[in-house]
Amino acid sequence: MKHLNSQSFLEDSLKRKVIFLTGKGGVGKTAVAWATALALSRNKRKVRLISWSPFESFSEPTTLKSLGITWHQLEAAACFKEYALKTLKFEKFFDAVFENRVLKAFIEVAPGLSETVIAGKVWDLFDRGEQDTLVVDLPATGHALSFFKSPMGIEKMFATGFVHRQAGNICDMFVDPYTRVDIVTLPEEMPLVESGQFVEHLMGLGKFHLGFLWLNQCTPDLKVPDKIPSTLDKSIRECLEDHRFRLEREAKNLVEAKKMPLVVKKIPKFSSEAVKETIEQIAAHMEEK
Repeated sequence: MKHLNSQSFLEDSLKRKVIFLTGKGGVGKTAVAWATALALSRNKRKVRLISWSPFESFSEPTTLKSLGITWHQLEAAACFKEYALKTLKFEKFFDAVFENRVLKAFIEVAPGLSETVIAGKVWDLFDRGEQDTLVVDLPATGHALSFFKSPMGIEKMFATGFVHRQAGNICDMFVDPYTRVDIVTLPEEMPLVESGQFVEHLMGLGKFHLGFLWLNQCTPDLKVPDKIPSTLDKSIRECLEDHRFRLEREAKNLVEAKKMPLVVKKIPKFSSEAVKETIEQIAAHMEEK
């Protein structure tokens, strides 16, 4: 595949089979994931959107239904049961042995098991190829790092055999040339620092293909005169000064963002309070980039 810098977001995304998205909590990661799926869907890609959070469970958002996006919320215990039944092929045996609160609790708390089970489900969907692109909305960067790290640890732990091969399949998907990892952040210091730390740790794990760094909710680039007329109302002068301060601060943070090995893209703040309209605006903005 060509280097990212030579392609637009849409041009590159249309060639991908898996796009992972993560970012610090509260930066609008899920909205960007939905918009990514919508932009691809608008361009005749068959898209499946996957969400996983170890702390939350959601019913299907009506917004996604109205946008026509296929969505799945993954849950570790359910994915483990599905995988076990494919292997055991005997549901009564599974129910007798595995369907209990102790095992469910074990799946949730055992180090790396929950993440590996979820990653295994993503690989299964990837391997089936029933969609053109999987858009995977991962949790915040700390848990996202565990998601990538856990199968790699299991592959090393089991040097040979079935578990080694299964973990190896997941790891191969992670670094496949048609897999990409995108990060969503705000044009602010703390989210950018956390994003940089995530990138550093991720690249220490393997040869991942980093994609786009989305700076979400950027201040509209409306220039403010160097000298604000003193004849203006005080509230207007304060508003203009605050706007200029935000632009200057974001410009400095943009310099830091460009030090990361990702292609930096900006998403402006949109005035709409309706979720569907905001997603559509972000998707349209992405298609222009």
